[in-house]
Amino acid sequence: MTRLPLETGMLLDGFRLGTRLHRGGMATIWEVAHPEHPGPLLMKVPVLSEGVDPAAIVGFEMEQMILPRLGGPHVPRFVAQGDFSLQPYLVMEQIPGPSLLSRLPELPLPWEAVAKIGAAVAVALDDLHRQHVVHLDVKPSNLLLDHEGHVWITDFGLAVTQNNPNLTMSGDMLGTLRYMSPEQASGRRGV
Repeated sequence: MTRLPLETGMLLDGFRLGTRLHRGGMATIWEVAHPEHPGPLLMKVPVLSEGVDPAAIVGFEMEQMILPRLGGPHVPRFVAQGDFSLQPYLVMEQIPGPSLLSRLPELPLPWEAVAKIGAAVAVALDDLHRQHVVHLDVKPSNLLLDHEGHVWITDFGLAVTQNNPNLTMSGDMLGTLRYMSPEQASGRRGV
C-alpha cells in the first residue's frame, strides 16, 4: 500500500486539506472542505507506520463500518471514506464545541453543571444504544459539548454492534483504563 504524504492544501478525492488539528498515536485530524459537501468538515486519517498497534488499524476499520450506519442528533454526520488501497480516511461533519476534556481544569464543577452534563451524556448514549451500538470508549475526549449544551459522541474505533459484536480477539482489554467498565476490564466486550 502506498501512503500519501498529507499536507495542507493538497486534494484527496476532492477534499482540500486545511489545518491539521490533531496528531495522535492512532490518527491525524484535518479540517477539510469539498465543493459538494457544505459545512465545516473533519477528516480522520489513521497513522499507518511501522510499529503501529494492529488493534489501531482494526479500530479504524470498525469506525469505517459503524459511522456510516449511525444517524441522529448525537453523532457527527458521515460524509465519505477512503479505502486502504491508497489512503484510508473518514470525513464527517465538524461539531462546533470542545470536548469535555477541556472542562477538566475547571473541576470541581458545581453540582448543577455536573447534573446537566451527565443527563446530556446519558441521553446521547441512550440514542446510540437504541441504534444497537455500544461505544466502549466513553471518556471526556470522545464527548463533545456544543454551545447549547448538547452532547455529541465521537471515535467509534472500539465500539461493538449487534451485527459485528467484536473484531478483536476475545479477552483483549481495549480502551482507556480509568474510564473502563469492570466488564470491559475483564475482557468482556459484548452488546
